[in-house]
Amino acid sequence: MQGASIPFAGRYLRAIVVASGLMAGGLAPAAAQSAQQLRWCNNEDGATSDMAIDGCTALIKSGNYSGRNLAIAYTNRGSAYDDKRDEDRAIADHDQAIRIDPKLDLAYNNRANAYGRKGEADRAIADYDTAIRLNPKFAMAYNNRGNNYRRKRDYGRAIADYDAAIRINPKFADAYNNRGIAYDDSGEKDRALADYTSAIRCDPKFAFAYNNRGLINREKGEYDAAIADFDKAIAINVRYTSAYRNRGYAYVRKGDYAQAILDLTIVLAIDDRDTEAYAGRGVAYEKTGDYDSAIADFESIVAISPQDATALNNRGYAHFYRGDFADAAADLSRAMPTDPYPSLFRFLAQSRAGQTAFDLESAAQRINSRDWPYPVFEFYLGRLDAEALLAAAQKPEQRCEALFYLGEWLTLQGDRAGARQRLEEAVGSCPKSFIEHTGAQAELRRLGP
Repeated sequence: MQGASIPFAGRYLRAIVVASGLMAGGLAPAAAQSAQQLRWCNNEDGATSDMAIDGCTALIKSGNYSGRNLAIAYTNRGSAYDDKRDEDRAIADHDQAIRIDPKLDLAYNNRANAYGRKGEADRAIADYDTAIRLNPKFAMAYNNRGNNYRRKRDYGRAIADYDAAIRINPKFADAYNNRGIAYDDSGEKDRALADYTSAIRCDPKFAFAYNNRGLINREKGEYDAAIADFDKAIAINVRYTSAYRNRGYAYVRKGDYAQAILDLTIVLAIDDRDTEAYAGRGVAYEKTGDYDSAIADFESIVAISPQDATALNNRGYAHFYRGDFADAAADLSRAMPTDPYPSLFRFLAQSRAGQTAFDLESAAQRINSRDWPYPVFEFYLGRLDAEALLAAAQKPEQRCEALFYLGEWLTLQGDRAGARQRLEEAVGSCPKSFIEHTGAQAELRRLGP
C-alpha cells in the first residue's frame, strides 16, 4: 500500500514591499511600528499568516503606498489569506493588486496559487500563462503551472514546465522534487528516484524529497534504504506523520513488526483518525499473533468509514486467524465480489463455523479460468485433486498459496498430520506479507504440537 499521498511541495512567492519614507534607524515609536508592519507584510521576523495580514492591512490603510508598492502589499496579504485556506479573500486581494498594476507578474502567480487550491486548475494555468508572458524567466511560475498540469494528469506538459524551471534555476529543489512526482506517477520510477536525489542535493533539508525517495526505495524492495530516507525526513520534521506512516509500512514489509507498531502508534498519537496507520498497525499485530489488537485496529477503521471493504476484509481475516469463524464469515460476506481471496476465506470460515457454505461456483465464474487462483476454486469444487492443484501452481507464490488452501482442506477433512505438513510448507514458502502465510501460522498454532 502507497502510505501517503505525496505532497506537491509547491511554494508561494511573496514580493518584498519597498519601504516608503522609512529610515533605517532612529525611528520614532510610530515609525518603528510602521517598520514592524512592513517586515510582517514582507513575511519577515517569523511572521505568522495573521501577522502578515495585519502588517499588510496597516500598510494599505496608511495611504503611504501607491502603484507597484501598494499592489505588492495586496498580493502579499492575499498570499497570507491563502496560507489560511481563505482562497476567496486571497483572490480578491490579488484581483486588486492586478487592477493597480496589471504587469505585476507576482500577483498573477499568487492568484493562480489560490485558484489551484480551490481546484480550478484551468483558471490557475491561465494566470500562470500570464505571469510567464510578463516574466519569461519566472521559474516559480513554470514550477507551479507544472503542478497544475500534473493534477490534470497531463504529465508531458507538467514535466516540460519543470524542465523549464530547472533550466532557469538549476538549483531549484522544488522543481526537481515535483518533476520526480510526475515521473513517479507516470511509471518512470528510476527517473523519479534520480530527481528526488537531485532535489536533496540542492536542499539537504528537504523532508518531502527524502520521503518521496523513500517511497520509491520501498516499492523497489530496498527497505533499509527506504527506512534511512524516512529517518532523514523525520529528523528534519519530527511531526511529519506521512514519514512515520511510510517508515512503519517499510518495517511491515521488512518483517520488523515491533518497529512498525511503534511508528504507526506515533502517527495515531498525532491523528487518531488516520485509517492507513490503523490498517498498517493491524497487519503488524496480525503478524505477531496479537489478533485482539489487530481486530481492534480494523474496528477503528470501520468506525470511521463503515463501508471500507478493505477494513472489513482485514477484520474478517483477523477473526479467521483468531478462530472466530462465524465473525470472519460475517465480515467476509461483505467483500468486494471481484476479489477471489475473501470468497475462499469466507467458504473456509463458514465451513469451520458449521454454516452452510456459500456458492463457490458463482464466485469461480467471476474469474478467468486461465488465471490464478481459479485452480483453488476447482479443487474445492471437486473438479481437481490435490496433485493437479499443485501442478497448476506454476509460480512460487502460487504454489505457496496452493499449499495453504490444501492444508485448510485437509483440516476440514480431519487429517491433522497432512494439514500440518502442508501448512508448514506454506509457512516456509509464502512471503510474509501474504495472508496465506499469516493464516498458516495461525492454523499451526491451533493444531498445537
